[in-house]
Amino acid sequence: MEYVIGCDVGSQGTKAILLSTTGDYAGEAYEGYAIDYPHPLWAEQPVERWLNALTLAIRRLLSDSGVAAQQVRALSLATQVDGVIPIDSAGQALHPAIIWMDRRASAQCERVRQDLDDEQIFQLTGLNLDASHVAPKIRWLGDEQPEIYARTAHFLLPGSYMAYALTGEMGVDYSNASSTMLLDVHTKTWSARMCDAFAIDMNKLAPLGAATAALGKLRPNIAESLGLSLETLVMIGCGDEHAACLGAGVTGAGIVGDIAGTAEPVCAASPVAAFDPTRLVETHCHADPDLWLLENPGFVSGGNYRWFRDQFAKGDNYASLDSEAARIPPGSEALTFLPSLMGAMAPTWNESARGTYAGFTLAHTRGHFVRALLEGSAYAVRDITTQMQIAGIELRELRVVSGGAKSRLWNQIKADVTGLQVKVPAITETTALGAAFLALVGIGAYASLSEASEHIVKIREGLDPDPATQSIYTEAYERYRQTYFALLPMFEEAAKRLAS
Repeated sequence: MEYVIGCDVGSQGTKAILLSTTGDYAGEAYEGYAIDYPHPLWAEQPVERWLNALTLAIRRLLSDSGVAAQQVRALSLATQVDGVIPIDSAGQALHPAIIWMDRRASAQCERVRQDLDDEQIFQLTGLNLDASHVAPKIRWLGDEQPEIYARTAHFLLPGSYMAYALTGEMGVDYSNASSTMLLDVHTKTWSARMCDAFAIDMNKLAPLGAATAALGKLRPNIAESLGLSLETLVMIGCGDEHAACLGAGVTGAGIVGDIAGTAEPVCAASPVAAFDPTRLVETHCHADPDLWLLENPGFVSGGNYRWFRDQFAKGDNYASLDSEAARIPPGSEALTFLPSLMGAMAPTWNESARGTYAGFTLAHTRGHFVRALLEGSAYAVRDITTQMQIAGIELRELRVVSGGAKSRLWNQIKADVTGLQVKVPAITETTALGAAFLALVGIGAYASLSEASEHIVKIREGLDPDPATQSIYTEAYERYRQTYFALLPMFEEAAKRLAS
């Protein structure tokens, strides 16, 4: 029997999954790590954490499964998007990865806005001019770390860096590149106009290619440390939400993917590059080269739940917190949570917005605060699915994956809030699964990503909206929106004072 490995190099850890070349699940392993927050709204990770976690996860995967190195034909990565690592001519990282949730580059966005307006950028790249994307972060390095910038030979995304570390070859797929704000989303080529706007040398970006293309074989020292054969192929790979959509079966009409991880991207596949006139939903390339991905790249969601647990419920697990929340009535007795601890991505994109609990009294318990937190994320999902429907995307079901999919309560809340049937795949950690699909197609085990997805993805559970609860959430959802827009001027004024 031969196998492939798919790896999800995420924000809080790396998961590796083993599939046979016929698509059968054979095991998985996980290794966690931390995020560094050196200043408010900054977020970094040393690349060594990713490499160490990948090594430990793959070695444990092989040990637990009993699969021999020679049986593994290929490996593919799905990595967090919107990060950047400057490397020198010897391939050494010159700075910790500035990751997706980092918002230090707001000033760089404002300077570009003086020459290109937001709509021009959106129509060219499919993206909002926002500090979460890669181009402003590269420009920040040029402005604030000029010595590092001058020594940089290449600016690599997390996926490009990891693939380079494994093979010594450089490449980036269209899905990852489409989140940089440097790609023309229509032609799938680097945009000279956007590179000029941010004063970035296009030659310092990795070459573009398909996610399923073989980048190269493992370096000898890497093969030894991973416990794999020198003949193991490594695919270019793709972004994490893009792989998650593959692993969840979000490749056809009517299905919206809800990736309930540290962040919560909400995505739908489209055969054309459609554009949302409100710009709440961006237009990205799909990992499948025949599709585009309409997505909101993700507000912090599971990260909020982890913050709450770590600060106010040490020693408790998520299941016990869910049990407390389940005893609270829908709507949390008018307690409202805004999931904007690192800025807002819904109901509007606004980096000045902050996390908020509003409407609590002495009668509210910890369970109320937990349920309100879960509901706040569900309201943000509804913001996004509603806009997708207004833009003409047909939606029938919400396919929930990643860590948040383990919470049946949260899944039911999302069904009741959005009015969509929620379906949960048998394998909920679909990012690593989708990465394995890339390897399967890359070696020719399947003819296309759609074929792999249709054959391998299975649904574990479906949850229908509860009509009685839906009516309660209609009112609660409006209260959430009223709270957000009422507080927005205060958020923006506070941000101005902090910047002055």
